[in-house]
Amino acid sequence: MKASFLVLAMLWAAPAAAGCDAVWRDGPRGRDVPVRIDLPAGKGRVPAVIWSPGLGGTRANAATWVAAWTAAGVAVIRMEHHGSDAAVYRTPATPEERAARVRAGIAPEQLVARIADVGFVADEIARGVTECGASRIDPDRLGLAGHSMGAWVVQAMAGQRPDGQNAPMIDRRFRALLAMSTTAPTDPTAAQAHFGGIGRPLLVVTGSLDGVTPGTPPATIPQIRAQRINLFTGAPADGRKALLVVDGAGHMVFAGDRRTLAAESAMQARVAAVTSLWWRRWLLGDDRAERRLDRPALVPADHWQRK
Repeated sequence: MKASFLVLAMLWAAPAAAGCDAVWRDGPRGRDVPVRIDLPAGKGRVPAVIWSPGLGGTRANAATWVAAWTAAGVAVIRMEHHGSDAAVYRTPATPEERAARVRAGIAPEQLVARIADVGFVADEIARGVTECGASRIDPDRLGLAGHSMGAWVVQAMAGQRPDGQNAPMIDRRFRALLAMSTTAPTDPTAAQAHFGGIGRPLLVVTGSLDGVTPGTPPATIPQIRAQRINLFTGAPADGRKALLVVDGAGHMVFAGDRRTLAAESAMQARVAAVTSLWWRRWLLGDDRAERRLDRPALVPADHWQRK
Protein backbone atom coordinates (compact mmCIF):
# COMPACT_ATOMS: atom_id res chain seq x y z
CA MET A 1 0.00 0.00 0.00
CA LYS A 2 1.42 3.39 -0.93
CA ALA A 3 2.06 5.78 1.94
CA SER A 4 -0.28 8.42 0.56
CA PHE A 5 -3.12 5.91 0.37
CA LEU A 6 -2.41 4.74 3.92
CA VAL A 7 -2.59 8.30 5.24
CA LEU A 8 -5.92 8.91 3.53
CA ALA A 9 -7.24 5.60 4.81
CA MET A 10 -6.27 6.64 8.33
CA LEU A 11 -8.00 9.97 7.89
CA TRP A 12 -11.06 8.11 6.68
CA ALA A 13 -11.02 5.92 9.79
CA ALA A 14 -10.81 8.88 12.16
CA PRO A 15 -14.10 10.21 13.52
CA ALA A 16 -15.31 13.21 11.54
CA ALA A 17 -15.87 16.48 13.38
CA ALA A 18 -19.52 17.31 13.90
CA GLY A 19 -20.86 19.58 11.19
CA CYS A 20 -22.98 22.64 11.76
CA ASP A 21 -26.67 22.37 10.85
CA ALA A 22 -28.77 25.14 9.40
CA VAL A 23 -32.06 25.51 7.58
CA TRP A 24 -32.03 28.09 4.82
CA ARG A 25 -35.34 29.50 3.61
CA ASP A 26 -35.90 29.92 -0.12
CA GLY A 27 -38.59 32.58 0.08
CA PRO A 28 -39.70 32.68 -3.58
CA ARG A 29 -40.28 28.92 -3.56
CA GLY A 30 -41.63 28.82 0.00
CA ARG A 31 -39.23 25.97 0.70
CA ASP A 32 -36.83 25.17 3.53
CA VAL A 33 -33.46 23.66 2.58
CA PRO A 34 -31.67 21.89 5.46
CA VAL A 35 -27.87 21.86 5.18
CA ARG A 36 -24.92 20.61 7.20
CA ILE A 37 -21.62 22.43 6.72
CA ASP A 38 -18.24 20.86 7.51
CA LEU A 39 -15.14 23.02 7.24
CA PRO A 40 -11.44 22.14 7.09
CA ALA A 41 -9.19 23.23 9.91
CA GLY A 42 -7.95 26.80 9.78
CA LYS A 43 -9.44 30.23 9.20
CA GLY A 44 -8.72 30.95 5.54
CA ARG A 45 -11.01 30.84 2.53
CA VAL A 46 -11.61 27.36 1.15
CA PRO A 47 -13.33 25.71 -1.80
CA ALA A 48 -16.45 23.68 -1.13
CA VAL A 49 -18.36 20.71 -2.51
CA ILE A 50 -22.15 20.66 -2.41
CA TRP A 51 -23.39 17.09 -1.83
CA SER A 52 -26.81 15.81 -2.92
CA PRO A 53 -27.67 12.38 -1.41
CA GLY A 54 -29.60 9.52 -2.92
CA LEU A 55 -33.33 8.96 -2.55
CA GLY A 56 -34.19 8.86 1.15
CA GLY A 57 -30.93 10.57 2.09
CA THR A 58 -30.41 13.29 4.66
CA ARG A 59 -27.73 15.81 5.58
CA ALA A 60 -26.33 13.20 7.98
CA ASN A 61 -25.21 10.91 5.16
CA ALA A 62 -21.79 10.71 3.45
CA ALA A 63 -19.70 10.99 6.63
CA THR A 64 -16.90 8.99 5.00
CA TRP A 65 -16.55 11.40 2.10
CA VAL A 66 -16.83 14.42 4.39
CA ALA A 67 -13.98 13.21 6.61
CA ALA A 68 -11.69 12.69 3.60
CA TRP A 69 -12.57 15.85 1.71
CA THR A 70 -12.30 18.20 4.68
CA ALA A 71 -8.93 16.60 5.53
CA ALA A 72 -7.93 17.43 1.95
CA GLY A 73 -8.77 21.10 2.52
CA VAL A 74 -12.25 21.25 1.01
CA ALA A 75 -15.46 22.24 2.81
CA VAL A 76 -18.56 20.11 2.30
CA ILE A 77 -22.18 21.28 2.27
CA ARG A 78 -24.51 18.31 2.65
CA MET A 79 -28.10 18.86 1.61
CA GLU A 80 -31.48 17.42 2.48
CA HIS A 81 -34.23 17.61 -0.13
CA HIS A 82 -37.82 17.65 1.13
CA GLY A 83 -40.00 15.32 -0.92
CA SER A 84 -37.20 12.85 -1.62
CA ASP A 85 -35.63 12.66 1.84
CA ALA A 86 -35.92 10.10 4.67
CA ALA A 87 -39.70 10.47 4.77
CA VAL A 88 -39.81 8.27 1.66
CA TYR A 89 -38.77 5.27 3.76
CA ARG A 90 -40.37 6.13 7.09
CA THR A 91 -42.14 3.34 8.95
CA PRO A 92 -44.65 1.92 9.46
CA ALA A 93 -45.77 1.46 5.89
CA THR A 94 -47.24 -1.31 3.82
CA PRO A 95 -45.28 -2.44 0.76
CA GLU A 96 -47.81 -0.63 -1.40
CA GLU A 97 -47.41 2.59 0.57
CA ARG A 98 -43.63 2.35 0.41
CA ALA A 99 -43.72 1.78 -3.35
CA ALA A 100 -46.00 4.80 -3.78
CA ARG A 101 -43.62 6.99 -1.76
CA VAL A 102 -40.67 5.87 -3.84
CA ARG A 103 -42.51 6.66 -7.07
CA ALA A 104 -43.41 10.10 -5.73
CA GLY A 105 -39.85 10.66 -4.51
CA ILE A 106 -38.26 10.06 -7.91
CA ALA A 107 -40.91 11.95 -9.90
CA PRO A 108 -39.56 14.57 -12.34
CA GLU A 109 -40.82 17.42 -10.17
CA GLN A 110 -38.68 16.18 -7.30
CA LEU A 111 -35.57 16.19 -9.47
CA VAL A 112 -36.38 19.75 -10.55
CA ALA A 113 -36.84 20.71 -6.88
CA ARG A 114 -33.46 19.20 -6.00
CA ILE A 115 -31.76 21.13 -8.79
CA ALA A 116 -33.37 24.33 -7.54
CA ASP A 117 -32.21 23.50 -3.98
CA VAL A 118 -28.60 23.20 -5.17
CA GLY A 119 -28.82 26.45 -7.12
CA PHE A 120 -30.30 28.19 -4.09
CA VAL A 121 -27.50 27.00 -1.80
CA ALA A 122 -24.90 28.21 -4.33
CA ASP A 123 -26.75 31.55 -4.41
CA GLU A 124 -26.58 31.81 -0.62
CA ILE A 125 -22.85 31.15 -0.61
CA ALA A 126 -22.36 33.83 -3.28
CA ARG A 127 -24.52 36.22 -1.25
CA GLY A 128 -22.11 35.85 1.67
CA VAL A 129 -24.21 33.99 4.20
CA THR A 130 -22.22 33.71 7.44
CA GLU A 131 -24.13 30.98 9.30
CA CYS A 132 -22.06 27.90 10.25
CA GLY A 133 -18.86 29.57 9.11
CA ALA A 134 -20.05 29.67 5.50
CA SER A 135 -18.28 33.00 5.02
CA ARG A 136 -15.03 30.99 4.70
CA ILE A 137 -16.30 29.34 1.52
CA ASP A 138 -15.07 30.77 -1.77
CA PRO A 139 -18.08 30.95 -4.13
CA ASP A 140 -15.73 30.89 -7.13
CA ARG A 141 -14.38 27.44 -6.21
CA LEU A 142 -17.42 25.20 -5.93
CA GLY A 143 -17.76 21.53 -6.81
CA LEU A 144 -20.93 19.46 -7.08
CA ALA A 145 -21.26 15.81 -6.09
CA GLY A 146 -24.06 13.33 -5.56
CA HIS A 147 -25.01 9.70 -5.20
CA SER A 148 -27.78 7.89 -7.12
CA MET A 149 -30.63 10.41 -7.35
CA GLY A 150 -28.08 13.01 -6.27
CA ALA A 151 -25.97 11.99 -9.26
CA TRP A 152 -28.96 12.70 -11.51
CA VAL A 153 -28.74 16.26 -10.17
CA VAL A 154 -25.04 16.39 -11.02
CA GLN A 155 -25.46 15.22 -14.61
CA ALA A 156 -28.39 17.56 -15.22
CA MET A 157 -26.53 20.60 -13.86
CA ALA A 158 -23.37 19.53 -15.69
CA GLY A 159 -25.08 19.99 -19.04
CA GLN A 160 -27.11 16.89 -19.84
CA ARG A 161 -29.15 17.31 -23.03
CA PRO A 162 -32.19 15.04 -22.61
CA ASP A 163 -33.46 15.80 -26.11
CA GLY A 164 -30.01 15.99 -27.68
CA GLN A 165 -30.53 19.68 -28.40
CA ASN A 166 -30.14 21.75 -25.23
CA ALA A 167 -29.17 21.57 -21.58
CA PRO A 168 -32.03 23.23 -19.70
CA MET A 169 -30.72 22.66 -16.16
CA ILE A 170 -27.04 23.57 -16.66
CA ASP A 171 -25.30 25.60 -13.94
CA ARG A 172 -21.80 26.74 -14.86
CA ARG A 173 -20.80 27.90 -11.38
CA PHE A 174 -19.43 24.47 -10.49
CA ARG A 175 -15.78 24.04 -11.46
CA ALA A 176 -15.70 20.26 -11.08
CA LEU A 177 -18.22 17.45 -10.79
CA LEU A 178 -18.49 14.00 -9.20
CA ALA A 179 -21.30 11.53 -9.98
CA MET A 180 -21.55 8.30 -7.99
CA SER A 181 -23.91 5.49 -9.06
CA THR A 182 -25.46 7.55 -11.81
CA THR A 183 -27.90 6.45 -14.52
CA ALA A 184 -27.37 6.92 -18.25
CA PRO A 185 -28.69 5.51 -21.54
CA THR A 186 -27.32 2.04 -22.22
CA ASP A 187 -26.64 2.84 -25.87
CA PRO A 188 -23.31 4.69 -26.28
CA THR A 189 -24.64 6.79 -29.16
CA ALA A 190 -27.58 7.96 -27.07
CA ALA A 191 -25.21 8.63 -24.17
CA GLN A 192 -23.08 10.85 -26.39
CA ALA A 193 -26.19 12.80 -27.44
CA HIS A 194 -27.06 13.31 -23.77
CA PHE A 195 -23.61 14.08 -22.36
CA GLY A 196 -21.42 15.17 -25.28
CA GLY A 197 -21.71 18.82 -24.28
CA ILE A 198 -20.29 18.46 -20.75
CA GLY A 199 -17.19 20.60 -20.84
CA ARG A 200 -16.07 20.62 -17.20
CA PRO A 201 -14.02 18.16 -15.15
CA LEU A 202 -16.22 15.14 -14.39
CA LEU A 203 -15.41 12.04 -12.35
CA VAL A 204 -17.84 9.10 -12.59
CA VAL A 205 -17.63 6.50 -9.80
CA THR A 206 -19.39 3.14 -9.66
CA GLY A 207 -18.77 -0.47 -8.67
CA SER A 208 -18.82 -3.81 -10.46
CA LEU A 209 -21.88 -4.76 -8.36
CA ASP A 210 -23.54 -1.33 -8.34
CA GLY A 211 -27.23 -2.06 -8.91
CA VAL A 212 -26.64 -5.82 -9.05
CA THR A 213 -28.43 -7.83 -6.33
CA PRO A 214 -28.49 -11.59 -5.67
CA GLY A 215 -31.74 -11.88 -7.63
CA THR A 216 -30.60 -9.90 -10.65
CA PRO A 217 -30.93 -11.94 -13.87
CA PRO A 218 -27.44 -12.41 -15.33
CA ALA A 219 -28.62 -11.27 -18.76
CA THR A 220 -29.43 -7.79 -17.40
CA ILE A 221 -26.09 -7.19 -15.67
CA PRO A 222 -24.32 -5.74 -18.76
CA GLN A 223 -27.16 -3.23 -19.18
CA ILE A 224 -26.95 -2.21 -15.52
CA ARG A 225 -23.21 -1.68 -15.81
CA ALA A 226 -23.65 0.33 -19.01
CA GLN A 227 -26.14 2.59 -17.22
CA ARG A 228 -23.54 3.27 -14.53
CA ILE A 229 -20.60 4.09 -16.80
CA ASN A 230 -22.17 5.69 -19.87
CA LEU A 231 -22.15 9.18 -18.39
CA PHE A 232 -18.37 8.85 -18.76
CA THR A 233 -18.65 7.08 -22.13
CA GLY A 234 -20.83 9.83 -23.57
CA ALA A 235 -18.84 12.77 -22.20
CA PRO A 236 -16.22 14.35 -24.47
CA ALA A 237 -12.59 13.23 -24.29
CA ASP A 238 -11.02 16.55 -23.34
CA GLY A 239 -8.49 15.37 -20.75
CA ARG A 240 -10.82 16.29 -17.89
CA LYS A 241 -13.00 13.18 -17.58
CA ALA A 242 -12.34 10.13 -15.41
CA LEU A 243 -14.00 6.84 -14.48
CA LEU A 244 -13.46 4.71 -11.39
CA VAL A 245 -15.07 1.26 -11.15
CA VAL A 246 -14.45 -0.31 -7.74
CA ASP A 247 -14.27 -4.07 -7.88
CA GLY A 248 -16.99 -5.77 -5.82
CA ALA A 249 -18.64 -2.53 -4.68
CA GLY A 250 -22.43 -2.39 -4.46
CA HIS A 251 -24.73 0.59 -4.63
CA MET A 252 -24.77 1.68 -0.99
CA VAL A 253 -20.98 1.76 -0.69
CA PHE A 254 -21.12 5.05 -2.60
CA ALA A 255 -23.64 6.70 -0.27
CA GLY A 256 -20.57 7.39 1.87
CA ASP A 257 -21.97 6.10 5.17
CA ARG A 258 -19.76 3.99 7.41
CA ARG A 259 -19.73 0.31 6.42
CA THR A 260 -19.39 -2.57 8.89
CA LEU A 261 -17.74 -5.02 6.48
CA ALA A 262 -13.97 -4.62 6.27
CA ALA A 263 -13.96 -5.20 2.51
CA GLU A 264 -16.50 -2.39 1.96
CA SER A 265 -14.55 -0.09 4.29
CA ALA A 266 -11.46 -0.71 2.16
CA MET A 267 -13.44 0.09 -0.99
CA GLN A 268 -14.58 3.36 0.53
CA ALA A 269 -11.03 4.23 1.53
CA ARG A 270 -9.93 3.90 -2.10
CA VAL A 271 -12.83 6.06 -3.29
CA ALA A 272 -12.06 8.62 -0.59
CA ALA A 273 -8.44 8.79 -1.72
CA VAL A 274 -9.24 9.23 -5.42
CA THR A 275 -12.03 11.76 -4.91
CA SER A 276 -9.88 13.79 -2.52
CA LEU A 277 -7.21 14.00 -5.20
CA TRP A 278 -9.90 15.00 -7.70
CA TRP A 279 -11.04 17.95 -5.60
CA ARG A 280 -7.49 19.00 -4.84
CA ARG A 281 -6.67 18.99 -8.54
CA TRP A 282 -9.68 20.94 -9.75
CA LEU A 283 -10.66 23.13 -6.77
CA LEU A 284 -7.22 23.81 -5.28
CA GLY A 285 -5.06 23.67 -8.42
CA ASP A 286 -2.76 21.07 -6.87
CA ASP A 287 -0.31 19.88 -9.54
CA ARG A 288 0.89 17.04 -7.32
CA ALA A 289 -2.67 15.73 -7.12
CA GLU A 290 -2.81 15.80 -10.92
CA ARG A 291 0.29 13.64 -11.15
CA ARG A 292 -1.07 11.19 -8.59
CA LEU A 293 -4.33 10.91 -10.52
CA ASP A 294 -2.37 9.37 -13.37
CA ARG A 295 -1.80 6.27 -11.22
CA PRO A 296 -3.94 6.39 -8.07
CA ALA A 297 -3.53 3.83 -5.31
CA LEU A 298 -6.07 1.15 -6.25
CA VAL A 299 -6.17 -2.65 -6.27
CA PRO A 300 -5.48 -4.47 -9.56
CA ALA A 301 -9.13 -5.44 -10.08
CA ASP A 302 -10.34 -1.83 -9.90
CA HIS A 303 -10.70 0.04 -13.18
CA TRP A 304 -9.36 3.59 -13.60
CA GLN A 305 -9.61 5.49 -16.87
CA ARG A 306 -9.05 9.05 -17.95
CA LYS A 307 -9.82 10.72 -21.24
